[in-house]
Amino acid sequence: MILPSMTSKEIYDHILDDLEKIHIRQEYLLPKAIKEFKKERRFPAWKWYEYIIPATKNKHIIFFYAESRMFIERPKVDFFTIIFDKKNRLVIKATVGGYKHTEKTPIRGVRHIHVFSSHFIERYNERLLKDKSLNANDIICRYFSRNTISIPIQMNEGINRKLEKYGESAKYGYRVRDGFCFVRSRIEGIMSEDGDRTKDKIEALLVVYTTFMNETNMATSQLSAINEGHYNTWEQFFRIFLEKENDGVVKLSIEP
Repeated sequence: MILPSMTSKEIYDHILDDLEKIHIRQEYLLPKAIKEFKKERRFPAWKWYEYIIPATKNKHIIFFYAESRMFIERPKVDFFTIIFDKKNRLVIKATVGGYKHTEKTPIRGVRHIHVFSSHFIERYNERLLKDKSLNANDIICRYFSRNTISIPIQMNEGINRKLEKYGESAKYGYRVRDGFCFVRSRIEGIMSEDGDRTKDKIEALLVVYTTFMNETNMATSQLSAINEGHYNTWEQFFRIFLEKENDGVVKLSIEP
């Protein structure tokens, strides 16, 4: 069973172990979702189903998304995981993403564990969806289907005036289609005892989503700082891309 005391690598590996069962369940639920979409009058539409793995008791939410009637027969499907930390309900999304640990180390794939707090989910609804009839699963299904790309933005005091208060964990935020995500993040792994960061073995990146802002409600100075950070992110990406040898393709690999 997935526990909040686990490392991000352990959580990722538990979800990975459940993946085949989740895919089988998705295929089983697809006809049911299509049947329910055919009754819908308003689109986009979402349908979600709780799935608990009997052997592990891990709880996953499988959801289907039809953007319009054209997609009723072929909706998008995804899932997320639910865990409880004491009384706090957390949404977990496990992915693999690129990470460059130092200037001297290559970009490589690492496990990403994205944790969405109840506060983040409430603020996303309050500041964007504005629909009090939605429950937490309804809200996060909409977030995941609408915001498929996240752009990491290096934080500065122009974006968050209290940045110094939060320290190194608040170094980055994420810009998505719907707005801006404030997060806390940390790298987990085995750090070299001699202080040589190029020898560190990075196992996972943990990102905790703390709150959400609709950009239409942000100050002009904040938006300018975010736009500058967005430009810097793309500039850095293309610089890394062009520095690659041979065909110039950035190839990601993930260690066991």
